[in-house]
Amino acid sequence: MNKLTLILLFIAFAEISFAQINNSQQDTTLIYSSPMYTKDPVRSKWRPVIKRVGEFYQVSFYDKKDILQETISFEDQELTVRKGTYASYTKGKLKEQGNYDKGHKNGEWITYGNNGDQILKTENFAHGKLNGKSIEYWDNNQIQKEGNYEDGRKIGDWTLYYSDAKMAGKETYDVYGKKIHEAYFSKDGQPVKYDDLFAPPTYKGGIQEFYRFIAHAVKYPRQAVKDRIQGTVKLRFTVSKDGEVGDIEVIDSPNNELAEEAMRVLKTSSDWIPGKMVGETVKSKYNVPIKFSLL
Repeated sequence: MNKLTLILLFIAFAEISFAQINNSQQDTTLIYSSPMYTKDPVRSKWRPVIKRVGEFYQVSFYDKKDILQETISFEDQELTVRKGTYASYTKGKLKEQGNYDKGHKNGEWITYGNNGDQILKTENFAHGKLNGKSIEYWDNNQIQKEGNYEDGRKIGDWTLYYSDAKMAGKETYDVYGKKIHEAYFSKDGQPVKYDDLFAPPTYKGGIQEFYRFIAHAVKYPRQAVKDRIQGTVKLRFTVSKDGEVGDIEVIDSPNNELAEEAMRVLKTSSDWIPGKMVGETVKSKYNVPIKFSLL
């Protein structure tokens, strides 16, 4: 009988996701078969509609309730190279928007809150790497932190603020992105340590307890066992202020079955302790790879 070995490691921040489009055509709306739409079990269940918009081929994804979830633009009819506008939505409200050039994020990108009109973050990219001014905001529109990137690295002075606009800290980075100076303050201006203001989300009982939960809850898909499919499913998720797991996305997976099982198990995880940013509880984003191995 096959034995399942699961290896779980936490990593931070990643992107790129995939979905599936069927090969068909109706009126001026074109739907093509493309390999880039085969690895995300969430997007693959959405209804894709592809139209020629100016010089681009624009893909709009709708869920089962016919609510717009995502819009992606491509420069080619085969839908292999992203170029032009991009937008994603949550419950019909704008979540993120920006532009691609030659398959990479380029120019200004904006992230919005759940209501779709509150800006949470503005970033600038040059060919896929952070480059230029970056600002993050609290829910009350006050700046949380601001500074500059160069070729994907923080550089120069960064300033951090509490939600009441009081300064929480100063950081300085050299041209290589190495932090060379830091100073953090309480709301009354007294020096504090970094750990007093920042903490990642954690699982109650520690990482080993989470290992045990995953090992007990996961079920290796039968077809994957039959086909001898194994490998690592990489997921991105958030831990809310209440410690709930949500916004689970597939970064990469050997196939849909393993991805769906990894997502199912992660959705049922609980007992998370939310992260802390500048001394306040915040919604935090993390990535987790789950390795499926048949021995």
